[in-house]
Amino acid sequence: MSEFEASRNVRTSVLAVAVILVIGVAATSFIFLGGFLNPGTTTTTTTTSGPITLTILTRHDVAIHNVYEPAFLATDYAIEHQITDIDWKTPDSSFWDTLIDLGQIDVCWGGGPTIFDQLMVDGRLAPLNSTVMQGAAARVPAEIAGADMKRNNSEGQLMWIAAAISSFGFTVDHNFLDTHGLPTPTNWTDLAGPIWGSLLPTTPTIGIGNAPDTTSNTRIYEIMTQYFGWDEGWINMARIAGSSNIYGGSADVQLAVRGGEVGVGMTIDFYGFQNEKLNPNNEYILPADQTIVNGDPIAVAAKAPHKEAAEAFVDWVLSARGQVLWLNNAILRMPVLEEAFWEPEAINSTALYASFNKTKATVGIDFNDTLSLLTNTAFILYWQSVFTDAQTELVQCWTEILTKYYGAIINQTQLDYYASLMGRPVSAIDYGTSILEKFTLNYALLINHDMASDTTYSSQMRIRWTNAAKSQYISVYNTVHALT
Repeated sequence: MSEFEASRNVRTSVLAVAVILVIGVAATSFIFLGGFLNPGTTTTTTTTSGPITLTILTRHDVAIHNVYEPAFLATDYAIEHQITDIDWKTPDSSFWDTLIDLGQIDVCWGGGPTIFDQLMVDGRLAPLNSTVMQGAAARVPAEIAGADMKRNNSEGQLMWIAAAISSFGFTVDHNFLDTHGLPTPTNWTDLAGPIWGSLLPTTPTIGIGNAPDTTSNTRIYEIMTQYFGWDEGWINMARIAGSSNIYGGSADVQLAVRGGEVGVGMTIDFYGFQNEKLNPNNEYILPADQTIVNGDPIAVAAKAPHKEAAEAFVDWVLSARGQVLWLNNAILRMPVLEEAFWEPEAINSTALYASFNKTKATVGIDFNDTLSLLTNTAFILYWQSVFTDAQTELVQCWTEILTKYYGAIINQTQLDYYASLMGRPVSAIDYGTSILEKFTLNYALLINHDMASDTTYSSQMRIRWTNAAKSQYISVYNTVHALT
């Protein structure tokens, strides 16, 4: 069980200020949030008598709601605590703070460690120190494949527990690959190769999600910067993005590769498993030695109006009976408890059990969750600025490099050189200081709180990064185009 050390980075105190500013802005949006809030819910933290509606704040989709809700309401856990209904709240994560602060939320569930680490740092999760919660935590392993399945705060209090595990890779459509004579990739390095741009400019071969719209694809992009190193990670991503169609979110990527629109789609594992069920030509691939395993958290909200009922739900989710529901054909996720596969309902889950054991044996990279948390907003908005918002120029540049490569005007070494000029992090005038700043890791750490809290600063930096990226792509294009 790991202890989250906020002191590992000097930006933590500044982030706290940013969070206060975000809360202040979000609170003024109460009317807008009316669609998410239940005006009849109190903000007390005591358990009320009579029928209880448990309110769950989640990133999980409706398929999970539809499986888990009726199963839980039929349990002794629900009956004992008079829980008769579940209200699922699924707003964008930017609204989570306000909902929790208003005392509307009982349980927070799903969305990945970064979101929950931020909630923990900001004091929006309740310590799981009751006998019930300690018993539930004892059933969950401390680590799987080197990844934490539980998180303690700086005071040593248990704050969240993984309810499922996920890996990050890509799904391929073998029909698309065979039709276009493309190989089956094995890792992120392969996907940055020139062959994936060989059908440009008419046919992108890869599908990726716009970083601000997908936490799972963002985790993949962060894996690249931590595995390859900051600059090389961005260069690798630029090569991939140049060969890609950029979609609004990970679900759109999943559908694109399932339908054969692209040959490869960046996906979290369960999207890949779902595709394998629905399209026999699809295969989920776990990148060899270039990925991580995540524990997907569940926790009790700090101002939970029905704390004991919330703990009962968490306890049940972390039981074998709650865990086996992940194996339902509508979900197909890997549970955190191996005991789920011993339940009678798991008899037809041999393929998923094989994936579970493969995932457990995965040697993941040494991923820094704290670094992810402290750079997340700057990271995703820079990503959108230089790839999504400058994609026309990026694809034009990458296509020209590949045209010269396949035309034998340049060799592999020269291709790599021009690709590095194309993809290296850009420099732009900082809106606050008027100093020219390259988008380094230290700079991302420095500006992350402003990118999260100051809309004017954020908007201006995005414009400047996009303009700088376009200029960089056009410059490299012109240089390569002149080669004969």
